Amino acid sequence: MFCHCAFSRRAAFCALSLCALAGCQSLTRRGPVSKEVQNCRQLSAQGMAAMERGEWDNAEKLLGSAIKSCPVDPEARRRYAEALWHRGDAAAAMGQLEEAARLSPEKPELAIRMGEIYLALERWENARRAADQALAVDRANPAAWSLRARATEGAGEMRQAMADFQRALAYQPNNPVVLTELAELYRRMGQPERALTALQALIDSYPPGEEPPRALHMQGLALAALGRQDAAAESYELAIRRGGPSPDLLCHLAEAELAAGRRNDAQRSVEKALAIAPNHPPGRALAERLNVAGVILPDVIRQ
Repeated sequence: MFCHCAFSRRAAFCALSLCALAGCQSLTRRGPVSKEVQNCRQLSAQGMAAMERGEWDNAEKLLGSAIKSCPVDPEARRRYAEALWHRGDAAAAMGQLEEAARLSPEKPELAIRMGEIYLALERWENARRAADQALAVDRANPAAWSLRARATEGAGEMRQAMADFQRALAYQPNNPVVLTELAELYRRMGQPERALTALQALIDSYPPGEEPPRALHMQGLALAALGRQDAAAESYELAIRRGGPSPDLLCHLAEAELAAGRRNDAQRSVEKALAIAPNHPPGRALAERLNVAGVILPDVIRQ
C-alpha cells in the first residue's frame, strides 16, 4: 500500500552547487542567477502548487522539468519524489530522494523521508539505516528517533523500539504520534499501566472536548486490561461521542459493560454494533455469549 503524502513546505528556493554541465550557477554567490536556476524555481513552485491542488500528473511533469533544468537542486528532486511515490513508482521515488540526500547531506529530513517510504514497503532494516543516517547528522532529531523506533518495532525488536520512542519523547515530550505509538507498543507488550501513563499525557495535551477518539479508545483498552471496567466503559463512550461509533469500539464497550455486570447495557451496545455490521465476528460472538447468559436477543442478531 502506498503512502500518498505531499510535502508541506511552500515555495522553497533551490539550494545549488556549481554545475557547469547543467548550466546551474551557485546560489551562494552574489549577483544574478542563471536562467536555469530561475526556471527551476518557477517550475518547482508550480509543481508544489499542483500537488497541493491534487493535480498529481501535472505536478510530476512540472517537477520533472524542474530537475532537467537544474539537476543539482535537492528540493526539486525531493518534491519530484513525492509525485512519483504518489503514482506508485517506489523505485523512482527512492532514486530521487537518494540523489537529493547526496546533494544535500546536511539535511536529515531527506533521509527521514526515505525511511518513511521504506517503512511503507515494510523494509525494516533499510528504514533503520535511513534513521541512523539522519541521526548521524542530527542526534537530537525526534523524527529520526521515531522513525528508528517504528523500523525496529517492525523488525520485532520491541524493547529497542521502546527505547527509541522514549528518546524521541525526550526531545519532543508531547508529540501525539509518538505517544500514541508508544502506548500501543506498551499494550502489545502487556504493560497496560505504562500504556495508560502515555495515553494520559497525550489526552492531557489537548483542550477538553478535543481529545482524539483513538486515544480515548486506547485508554479504555488499557483500563479494561487493568480490571477497571467502569472507567473503561466511560472512555469508550467518550470516544464514541468524539468520533462516532464503530463495530469494534461498540464491542469493546459491550465487553466492559458485561464485565461490570451491566448486561442490558452490553446488549444494547452489541445491537448497535451489529446494526452497523451484521456479520462483524466479535459482535456476533459477543451476542452469543450474552444469549448464553440468559439475555433475550433481538431477531436482527440471530440472523
